[in-house]
Amino acid sequence: MPFDCKPLALGAALLMGAASFATAEDTAEMVVEAGFIEEVGASERINYSGKLRMLSQRIPAAACYSHAGIETEASAKLLQAATAEFDLILNGLQYGEESLGIIGPEKDRKVLVDLEKMYEHWDSLHVKIAHIVDNGGTDEEVVHIADESHQALDIAKHLVSVLVGEYADPTALLQADALTIDIAGRQRMLAQRISKNVCLISSGFDTERAMKELEGARGIYDASANALRFGMPEAGITATKNAEILAKLDDVLALWADVQPILDSVKAGEDIGETQLATTYNAMNSLTGQMNKIVGMYNDDSKLGL
Repeated sequence: MPFDCKPLALGAALLMGAASFATAEDTAEMVVEAGFIEEVGASERINYSGKLRMLSQRIPAAACYSHAGIETEASAKLLQAATAEFDLILNGLQYGEESLGIIGPEKDRKVLVDLEKMYEHWDSLHVKIAHIVDNGGTDEEVVHIADESHQALDIAKHLVSVLVGEYADPTALLQADALTIDIAGRQRMLAQRISKNVCLISSGFDTERAMKELEGARGIYDASANALRFGMPEAGITATKNAEILAKLDDVLALWADVQPILDSVKAGEDIGETQLATTYNAMNSLTGQMNKIVGMYNDDSKLGL
């Protein structure tokens, strides 16, 4: 890693815990932990490896909603697009892809090991994804894709950290900026993770595990969204002075607040129905898109030294 970030004592239980925490220090630890520093420089390899984190969750989410008949046409198209993008990025990271700004094949052994691991988990899913797009697929196919998403996310996180170590210029971005960008970028993945687990729970698939994962992702998303907007000095996060970013973060918090009653109903074990499932699907996709723009704005600000 290019920055000497002091490790924070945080047990694995916090990653799967509830949305409320005893102290500000505990919340700060959760915000900083549970992710790797990504997008710490101009390298497109780092940028796109970071996007694999989000896609690893968007694909099973879209598969679940399509299979469940929720926003069927939109979710099937999103599943196809996310799959094609995952293929393009993964191939580009290994062999190069000029359309992504990735020039030449990867040569670092540790990066190649991670890419090979990702291929092992990813290649076998194409047939199942195609079945879901074509005719809705089966329960077993949706569950298999969701199961593989856990390992794919772990590999993607590690891949980002290895690529940062290989390519990032530690003098190009301040540690505080890198931390803020990483937390903002991680929000894209967390929104899709929340969406995925709401659908899995509503469909009756691996509900105990999905509920734990949902509550963990929800807690981290909420704490991180507020840290980005208002700052969290104990976590080393200072609220930006960029008025445009602050306005967009306000929009994110407003939409996030709107979806909380649905998430509360899911937590209570209530059947939320197709209308609220569709609302969740669209809201989480919107949050991912909004945070993607905000990450770009944070990147631009860091280059300007603001």
